[in-house]
Amino acid sequence: MVTLGRKLDWPDCRNTRDLGGLQCGTGFTRAREMVRSDNISNLTAEGVQAMWAYGVNTVIDLRSESEVATSPSPFAPAESGPRYLNLPLIDDSSSPKVAAAPGMAERYRLILDHRPSAFAQVFSTVAAADGAVLFHCFAGKDRTGLVAAMLLSLAGAKTDAIAADYGETDVNLASKYEEWLATAKPERLDSMRDELRCPPE
Repeated sequence: MVTLGRKLDWPDCRNTRDLGGLQCGTGFTRAREMVRSDNISNLTAEGVQAMWAYGVNTVIDLRSESEVATSPSPFAPAESGPRYLNLPLIDDSSSPKVAAAPGMAERYRLILDHRPSAFAQVFSTVAAADGAVLFHCFAGKDRTGLVAAMLLSLAGAKTDAIAADYGETDVNLASKYEEWLATAKPERLDSMRDELRCPPE
């Protein structure tokens, strides 16, 4: 069971939610510790203020170097504001191989197999953080989903709760999916629909 009310309304991010409130042993994971999100470069001034008010002190950007160059974070360089780190889970050199994987499960395994040091950096940063940590990629689906699943597993969250959290992205990004599919080439529509899905199983 997933507790309702974890979705955070921070304009204009569509897939931001707290990892608190998920079944964990005899209780629930704590709120205001870990926040997963889509690209926070999309935050409006109101959204930035909402993030501040929520107590986020560390931002982990999981995007590649080229993604960050194209769409810089509003918190880099971190002269004032939360601590900002760019820790790519897919770097520019491995991106073509990951993109060529035949399915999402294979893609996820490639990311895990090729970037163990990046995952180590992410978890070391989380362990040392003071205050709430936000981590994000582009859509907040795949790279963010892997980190969220592992963090929740380490915290002892139940498997069905982790799976349900993963599946919430489909609800949160439904309107975005339609926008992306509307611009896709006809021959890419079916494969793109499969790539966008977040089936809990």
